[in-house]
Amino acid sequence: MANIDRIVNVQISLNTNNVSSEGFNTILVVGAHTNGIERVKTYTNITDLTTDGFSTTDAIYKAVSVAFSQIPRPSKVKVGQIKESEEIADAMNAIVAADNDFYGIVLASRETDDILAMAAWAETQTKLFGTSTAEETAKSAGQQTDLISTLKAKNYYRTFVFYHELANDEYIEAGVMAKCFDSEPGGETWANKILTGLTADNLTESEYSAISSKNGNTFEAFKNNNITQNGKVVGGEWIDVIRFRDWLQEDITVNVFNLLINNNKIPYTDAGIALVENQINKSLLAGQRMGGIAPTEYDENDAENPGYIITVPLASSISANIKATRILEGITFTARLAGAIHAVEIEGSFTYENLTA
Repeated sequence: MANIDRIVNVQISLNTNNVSSEGFNTILVVGAHTNGIERVKTYTNITDLTTDGFSTTDAIYKAVSVAFSQIPRPSKVKVGQIKESEEIADAMNAIVAADNDFYGIVLASRETDDILAMAAWAETQTKLFGTSTAEETAKSAGQQTDLISTLKAKNYYRTFVFYHELANDEYIEAGVMAKCFDSEPGGETWANKILTGLTADNLTESEYSAISSKNGNTFEAFKNNNITQNGKVVGGEWIDVIRFRDWLQEDITVNVFNLLINNNKIPYTDAGIALVENQINKSLLAGQRMGGIAPTEYDENDAENPGYIITVPLASSISANIKATRILEGITFTARLAGAIHAVEIEGSFTYENLTA
């Protein structure tokens, strides 16, 4: 029988190759343990940890338990293993080599040297590290040798710290990560979060002010609710801004990369530059939808205040030498952060006089 391809030859190309985006809602609890040989293991419930040999008194178990206790609960938590006598940086490099699909890091150890080593490592990665301290000196504005002050002095933007009296037994950072990671990047704030299964601290206003001045965070009782306060990394930026920035950078990278690999060629012309611009615009629009970038708004004179602006060069303005390198330069964007309201100040008055609009 003759081959039908002689008459009709159909070739279907799949332009669907994708780069995996990092898990910006996944927590890794890391610590020393001997329960298995896997560098990283994913858990979907707390019972499986006891099945694997973890005791309910183990620090790793406590941290994972706090994460799974939040409402809504995460679908999974990963556990990373630090081997005996292994340095933090070496262990984390081995962990990301085995499984890099996580964003939040909770360290089981409360040793200062371990925390400082993890913070230093996290600063070189697209990760977010959270920890807690029970140091009394953290509550004093005049003390600058406590853990929070030490980390603040290093100006780290990928580490946040809670003061917590029961830090050696409770892992507030795991709880707040689980709570906030339920929201898309840009759609959350890390202040005013109600956490489950954790003990609120009874702080004076001066103690809170001292912790806050060091860019530390607290978990306190207000009326009938126990909630987080502040929501900053030790470098002074809001935690949600760091997470959103990381997501946006990754999303733009993935979108532009997929454009380049799923087309035979992107020409170095105005049309080709527009294709790149469209991918950036796609990410920024998603950032608006998620709540990280402000929408287009208008002032009192009806003048438009856009949420973002993208600037791209004309092909004719790019030199032949630059075009010969096949590297597109000169694309910039500016986006307005949506921000968040953490507190409200209201002034009112009473009068017996008639009121007019």
